[in-house]
Amino acid sequence: MSAIYFPRNSLDELDDDDGGEKERREEEELVQANTFQNEAMTAPATGHLMETPKSGSSRHKSSSGPGSEEEVGGSSRQRHTRHGRDGGAAAPGALEKRLEELEKELARERQENARLLKANQDKEDRIEKLMEENELLNRDLDDIEDENEQLKQENKTLLKVVGQLTR
Repeated sequence: MSAIYFPRNSLDELDDDDGGEKERREEEELVQANTFQNEAMTAPATGHLMETPKSGSSRHKSSSGPGSEEEVGGSSRQRHTRHGRDGGAAAPGALEKRLEELEKELARERQENARLLKANQDKEDRIEKLMEENELLNRDLDDIEDENEQLKQENKTLLKVVGQLTR
């Protein structure tokens, strides 16, 4: 049971000067989606780890940086898919065992993700507090510098008065 997705061509796309480039890009995406779907069909069906061609594969999307959630998730899925194929036609017990392993790994990854998100939020909160404290300290410094300047002027005036009195 394999579904093949064909790219849609609208009249607007045909009128574009870069229509050929757009067609090549769509064809590439179609090939990637079909390849992923075929791989997913040969791998153990884990439900929540599989992606649909409609949602796209996060491996091909640009991410916010190395080690991002999308990139890590994509690598994890590739690893699981390869592992499932290497086993060939495995016994149903092996598939159930593999499913349990994957569910445990998913639970561990979710825990780690939650831990990292909390640590990140704590650090962001700490940074915000430190920035507020820094702002307050800078205001205090400005006030102290103003007061220092005022005291210098008063000192100058007092020295003039003392100098006049001693003459």
